[in-house]
Amino acid sequence: MNMKRAFLFVSAGLMITAALSTIPIFRQTSPLSAGHSGMYLQSAIASEKTGKEVLSGEQIYARNCEVCHSMRPPAKTAPPIVGLASRFRKVHGNKEDAVTAMVSFMKKPDAANTALGPRAIKRFGLMPAMSMPDEELAKVSGWLWDQYDPNFDTRGNCR
Repeated sequence: MNMKRAFLFVSAGLMITAALSTIPIFRQTSPLSAGHSGMYLQSAIASEKTGKEVLSGEQIYARNCEVCHSMRPPAKTAPPIVGLASRFRKVHGNKEDAVTAMVSFMKKPDAANTALGPRAIKRFGLMPAMSMPDEELAKVSGWLWDQYDPNFDTRGNCR
């Protein structure tokens, strides 16, 4: 390779690296410092090929749900995540059924089709329908299920 081509190749690589560093997924420090940078690059390449970003359940929560749902009390305008996780575990008992119910509810909220009790519906009302892809709804629902805290007491909070 001649020097001019080598310079262009290195310059193009630097421009791509600079552009990628502006994407939030590449600015996460803990996984990158742990030596997992390839995972993020592969995710970005896969996202580029499919035309959509691959997000974790937590990232979907932060992007779409956190504005209304806090992680823990005090509640914002909707029940906190730990209360929801506790309630869905109590009502459904297993992750698969709970995720299916959450996805169904988020797509078409209905007071007759919720794990929440009447006091929670009276306090918070029903959430708006989410127009996210089913895959993202399932991913954030699975993440929500995993936020269960056995020490969190829902008595008086989400019933």
